[in-house]
Amino acid sequence: MQILRIIKKHRLKIAITLAALVLTGYLADRVFFPLPKNLLRKPPSAFVYSRNHQLMGCFISSDEYWRKPIMLEDISPLLINSVLACEDRWFYYHPGFNIVSLILAAIDNVKAGRIVRGGSTITMQIARMMEPKPRILKSKIIEIFRAIQLELRYSKKELLEIYFNLAPYGGNIEGVGAASFFYYGKSPLELTPSQSALLAVLPRSPEELRPDKNFQRCIDARKRVLNVMLNKGLIDEREYSNALIEKIFVDRTGCPTTAPHICRELALANADRGEIISTIDPDIQTVCEKLLNRRARYLAQKDIHNASVVVMDNATGEVLALVGSIDFTDDMHSGQVNGALAPRSPGSTLKPFAYALALDKGLISPKMYLEDLPVYYSGYSPQNYDDKYRAVVSATDALRLSLNVPAVNMTAKTGLKEFFDLLRKGGISTIKGKYCDYGLPLVLGSCEVNLLELTNIYRALANDGIFAPYKLLTDQQITSCDTLFSEDSSYIIAEILSDLARPEFPSSWEFAENIPKIAWKTGTSYGRKDAWSIGFNPRYTIGVWVGNFSARPSPELVGVEAAAPILFEIFSAISSKTEGGWFSRPESVGIRDVCGVSGLVPGPYCESMVEEFYLPGISSSKRCDIHKEILVDKNTGNQLCRYCLKGKSYKCDTLAGWPAEIATWLNKTGSLVQNIPTHNPYCRGTSFGDRPIINSPRDDVDYIIREYLPPDLQCISLDASSASGTRQVYWFIDGYLHCTLEPGQKAFYIPAPGNHSIVCSDDQGRSSSVTIKISK
Repeated sequence: MQILRIIKKHRLKIAITLAALVLTGYLADRVFFPLPKNLLRKPPSAFVYSRNHQLMGCFISSDEYWRKPIMLEDISPLLINSVLACEDRWFYYHPGFNIVSLILAAIDNVKAGRIVRGGSTITMQIARMMEPKPRILKSKIIEIFRAIQLELRYSKKELLEIYFNLAPYGGNIEGVGAASFFYYGKSPLELTPSQSALLAVLPRSPEELRPDKNFQRCIDARKRVLNVMLNKGLIDEREYSNALIEKIFVDRTGCPTTAPHICRELALANADRGEIISTIDPDIQTVCEKLLNRRARYLAQKDIHNASVVVMDNATGEVLALVGSIDFTDDMHSGQVNGALAPRSPGSTLKPFAYALALDKGLISPKMYLEDLPVYYSGYSPQNYDDKYRAVVSATDALRLSLNVPAVNMTAKTGLKEFFDLLRKGGISTIKGKYCDYGLPLVLGSCEVNLLELTNIYRALANDGIFAPYKLLTDQQITSCDTLFSEDSSYIIAEILSDLARPEFPSSWEFAENIPKIAWKTGTSYGRKDAWSIGFNPRYTIGVWVGNFSARPSPELVGVEAAAPILFEIFSAISSKTEGGWFSRPESVGIRDVCGVSGLVPGPYCESMVEEFYLPGISSSKRCDIHKEILVDKNTGNQLCRYCLKGKSYKCDTLAGWPAEIATWLNKTGSLVQNIPTHNPYCRGTSFGDRPIINSPRDDVDYIIREYLPPDLQCISLDASSASGTRQVYWFIDGYLHCTLEPGQKAFYIPAPGNHSIVCSDDQGRSSSVTIKISK
């Protein structure tokens, strides 16, 4: 009662005092001495696993410690109970500090004349590990304060988890996850009683009790903990006896080095994650690594020292294998460079995308003829790999032969910007700036790509034209997809690229057994510095790059010779894992007969037919106008027309009348199968064929006379293409005959300043003209 009267009498002062204490505590806790929570979550080491949780590589943390964060439920209950029994049996009852333990520890320290006990609770140990300080009275007071803060903010379960992830276990090992791995090669959930006993005591004196430094002390400490475990009923007599004789391993468990390039990339990209589950399939990864190692000696003989491989699952986009180089440890040839991510010139590997785009626009169909002739685009003139021109070639053969000229012409028709945007949309991040910075050579590889992204855009062809980002992590979420090509054009391109009978393909391969059916394309960069081969089937898309990281060229760096054999070997090696069959033809892809020469819808005079896939409503329905019927005088062999037909004995012939440019080239190279007969010289009617086409000079070119050069070095070429059957062409300059030539011949003239009219006529009376301006 006396106490109640005192409280009642001084209640205002007491209330003020309590409020002051609460305010002081709040300010101390929140303002003056806030709990540094960030110190409880130290940077983890990276442990990279395969898709089936097989450890592939581990990487030390940014502050040079080995840490492997782990959840409390993934720690052996025996280890948890052993730690509580030895370190803090009143853990679940105290507010962060144990006053009895602190008093007893102080008494023992005074008696011993030195510090022999700390009296710290687990919470106080967390405070000390969070902010290491000298073991003095001031530090102990701070630990108590921090322990109270910790208890106010975290549950007992959370505090135990923090303790097990911060506790030191000798050297640069912190946390029971890392300790279990490096000392025993297992998870904390799999620890034996002997192993649990050692890990329970190690944090007390991690350096003095390390088995590799003080083996006997380690044995003695383990025995003491085992005794506690036995007395507390945590283990029985049999477990105790077995634990005492269990061997303690001194050496640390080593880290594996599977797929070192991708492991390192994932560790750097996910620095905040301790456990990284990749999409890598260790079996396929091993197959790829062994195949590259097996070819290493052969390639080295050709002065080729690097190669990279990427294998993707078409359905999921998961990267199943990634080999960055032949030998990661080869310092002489920069083996640690990840060739799968290194930007390189792709050569002809981008061409299929231009053809797919043209198919979707209806500009081509597989058998339609394309021109393969010298062409000029504002000073740029593409040339084929073999420096030859074929005049006409089907779209299928142009892609199979990887011809440059048709590919450039097609890109010009579809639109360079649209092709550029398609590549960007398809995930080619190395293409930057504006489309005009690359120009039409973009389709021939005038850019840089990396193997990983190039393989992934090919995967779109295997997925009905749908592009999606690739996956390197199993928990990676793909949120968006883009349509690059139609399902129909993707199927047609796959069919074209699956043909083994290619001139650049070693002839023996076509008849070799067990070669899997794949759609594939090769590429060789300018100067023979990079060789590529990309292929796909319904299950996988695989990319191979071969070259030197130093960009050193080699005559043997040709896609079909250096990279394609590796591609087929990998497909063959993993074929047992693939599903059978091939892509199903979409219902919207039709089959039709077309002219066997022009690839167009047959006209009335077309004789040979071939089948082709086409896109109804999209592919061109133009009828063949190459084949025409002409009337030939049976006596003279001259061509007749309706003006001179009367009274003549004649027959009907069907001939191929190619456009002037093509006819001239065919005639020049001796490839013209049948010449058109000369028209009846006594007839003034119209002859069959086109008028000449002037190739040079051009009215869109500025011609300038340079005074410091002699006139004979500044001549202008007179060059024209003429229709089949033309025997002579006549060149007129400003109304005066300059020269008479045969088709395909060139002449030159010395220009004079001013405007000039140039006319080219043939012996059938057909003519073309241009006006040019000559400046000084």
